[in-house]
Amino acid sequence: MASDTKPTVLFVHGNWHSPAHFAPICDLFNKAGYPTSCPRLASCDASPSVGPYEDAASLLPELVKLVEAQERDVIVVAHSYGGVVATQAITEQFAENVRGMKGKRGGILRIVYLCALLPVEGETVMSQFGVGPSDPIPPHILLDGNDMATLSNPAERFYADLSPQEQQRWIEQLIPNAVKVMVTPISHLEYSHYPITYIFCEDDQAIPFGLQKRMVEKVKNLGIEVQEHTLKSSHSPFLICLDLNL
Repeated sequence: MASDTKPTVLFVHGNWHSPAHFAPICDLFNKAGYPTSCPRLASCDASPSVGPYEDAASLLPELVKLVEAQERDVIVVAHSYGGVVATQAITEQFAENVRGMKGKRGGILRIVYLCALLPVEGETVMSQFGVGPSDPIPPHILLDGNDMATLSNPAERFYADLSPQEQQRWIEQLIPNAVKVMVTPISHLEYSHYPITYIFCEDDQAIPFGLQKRMVEKVKNLGIEVQEHTLKSSHSPFLICLDLNL
């Protein structure tokens, strides 16, 4: 491993969000001695041609840098749609135990799903919400006619436990995303190669608590062990849990 004694925390941001939304939590971890990274996914570029495969590919250079080049121990924290990206992108080759068997240092220790989508093979973002391929896109997802989408009422859905001023601050930094992100099926379940943790957020208005529970149970039914924790939080605990003692 590199000279750092604490693992690097690699955040994978969700749909409509960007690394800017994770700057406060990254700063908190950095001050506690944990290096952090939150790469900008391809879907931040507001192109209708970008889907989860392109987002997974855009995460790859950061994985190679941290694991292959710098030989760091890494904990991945995937939020919201970032769970889809992590599930597709973080292949077995980056696992710390796999690398150790080859005499290599560093690697990914664990994937943490933070009120995140947790798909099984063949699922899409929409199908996890019960929306089939022939069903219309739900009305709270606002289409612009060019295969791009935004979300209605992001203050309530994303930031319900922030002040109105803080809500507006983060809403102004949201980015339209491609519809393709939401309707493309996942083809790999890379979490099957890793220890995984799911952090439930009880007051989440974007991915409801009940849906979080159902996704985890579906994965556990595949024989995959999931470590579980629960927060009393809405969808963006990384913006409210900034007084943690790390």
